[in-house]
Parts: sequence; C-alpha cells; structure tokens
Amino acid sequence: MRKLLHLLILMLLTTTTSAQTDGWYTVRHSWDCNGKNYSIELEISEELYDYYQNEREHLAYHYKIEDAETPVNFYSFILSDYDRPFIRELADRFSERAFTDLDKVNLAMTFVQSFPYAYDDDSKGEEEYVRYPIETLVDGSGDCEDKVVLLASLLYEMDIDFVLLSLPEHLALAVRCDGVLAERYIVFRNKRYYYVETTMEGWQIGQVPPDYAFSEVEVYPSLAMPTLLVREMRFESQAAPVFEKADCSLKVQLHNLGPGRATGLQLHVWVYEGSPNNAKVIAEANFNLDDLWEGMRRDESFAIRSFIKENTKICIEITGDNIELQHFDLPLNHSKTTRRRPF
Repeated sequence: MRKLLHLLILMLLTTTTSAQTDGWYTVRHSWDCNGKNYSIELEISEELYDYYQNEREHLAYHYKIEDAETPVNFYSFILSDYDRPFIRELADRFSERAFTDLDKVNLAMTFVQSFPYAYDDDSKGEEEYVRYPIETLVDGSGDCEDKVVLLASLLYEMDIDFVLLSLPEHLALAVRCDGVLAERYIVFRNKRYYYVETTMEGWQIGQVPPDYAFSEVEVYPSLAMPTLLVREMRFESQAAPVFEKADCSLKVQLHNLGPGRATGLQLHVWVYEGSPNNAKVIAEANFNLDDLWEGMRRDESFAIRSFIKENTKICIEITGDNIELQHFDLPLNHSKTTRRRPF
C-alpha cells in the first residue's frame, strides 16, 4: 500500500529515483545545511493538493477582517488536519537526521529557505493568497507567509516551541531551543525566542534583516483550536393559546473555520423573558452534536416546547472540547431569522 508521503533524505552522492504515478505529485528538492547537501523525494496526493487549491471558502474570514486589530489566523494553515500525515512524516525524517533540537531547526529552516521566493500576484494571480504547506511543497515556491506556514508546520510536529512575528508588510517566526548563540532575541512570556528569516538562503537563527532590525513587532502564540461560527440562526413557533406551550423549532448553521476538527460539541438553549442579567427562564434544553470537521458547514435542527410571548427572547451557548464558548442572544417575534458577524 502506497504511503501518503514517501520521503528519503540522502546525501548528494546517493542516487534518488522515483516513478510518476497518476494521482500523485512527485517532488524532488535538494538544499545545503551546515556544509552538507541533502535531497528529498516527496510523493503528494493530487486529491489533497486540489482540495487545498479549491476548497478555500471557509478561509474567507481570515482574509476579510473587519476589526483591524484582529490578525489573520495563520494557524488555520499551519495546523490544518488533512495534511498532517504528510507534514508529520516529513518532520520525522528531519528528526531522524538531527541529534539536537537546534539541528532539527537548522535542517527544516534551510530546507524552507531554499525554496524560491514568489509574489502572490505573479504566482497565483491574486493580491493575497496564503498557501497551505502542501501547496508550497508542490508549487516549489512561496512568499514570506507561505514559507513561515511551511516551517511552522514542521516545527510544530517536531515539538519545537515557536511564535509568529508580524512586522510591517512581513511575516517571520522565532524559535526557542537550546544551543543558539545569537545575541538578538525576543522575550515573550518570560521566554527567549530567536528570530528566523525564511525568505531566502543564508540567514542564520537570530539574524534579523536590516530592514526589520528596528521595526515594531507583534508576537502571536500558537492558537491550536478551531474557530466555530454560527452563520445563521432561525427560531419558529407554532400558534398556541397564551397559557399553553407551543411547539418550536430552532435551526442553526455551524461552520468550522479550522484548524482541526471541533469535538465534543453541545448546544444549550434558553427561552426567557426580561434582560439577560435579570431573566426569567421559560424553557431550556441541551443537545449533543456530532463533531464538525475543519472547513465543513452543517445545518442543525432542534425541537423544543415553550410559552411564547411578545417579549420572549432566546439564548444559545455552544461548548466543546477544543473551542471557545459561543454565546448568542436573539429577540423573538414568533419567527425570526438572523445573520450576524462571527463571534
């Protein structure tokens, strides 16, 4: 059975061969690290590459941030579920050739640096396009964001602590590992992180390009949890006498922006009168939900019975093993549809 990824890291004198097979991209690459030359051969599923090329609708949120203080969540690219087997196998092979964490970082860093730099508008025909790691490997090039995403995905699998660094019109990262001799570092949460430049070959750990040596920098730690949105919520009730409960239905559209699958989901519903801080609960119910995979959108329907009055309101909360609490309030006029910005 063909593995998802077949990777050989060899000295240059070793012969590397591969066969082209339908349904797979064969990628060959060589680079230098600390005076040695390494070569790789990758076989990557065309189906997965096409998925990351075409199924990007759930990423629109990360490109159209209305709040200027909200950063693009690059971790949705770094920690995507579907290419984990590829990236994990690649990282394992790097680790096999490295004796220390510093060796691992250097091997992965020089590998990523050796990919040619490409502007998005030239290579993708778009002003802004972030590649998933698989895309950068197949395309054989990328800009600063693409290269940082690829390197970060490898470091994550090698258990190397890192943070993302946002500079003026530039993205980089910084690593924390023993053995680095550089004098330049960033202190974040009482830990030292050393700058890593991915755009081109030659930069060492801790070296900062002159253009960014005195720039302001924002530090973003790992956000390894899915972002779950409620895209739409609709509540409907049948007509009923004032003193009798009505059959009601709640419809909610959930969308998982990633990274990863949202698990252990539960939805709690309250129907109440008054203000949220001084509410009289009329009815409430709990519902268990199936896991929601990264990038997937799903409609959920729930049936409850409740008294319905003119000032009735509804509140829902969604919890899960690996998502932040989602809270939503909605005034009701017996039938109501709402569309809101993401939580």
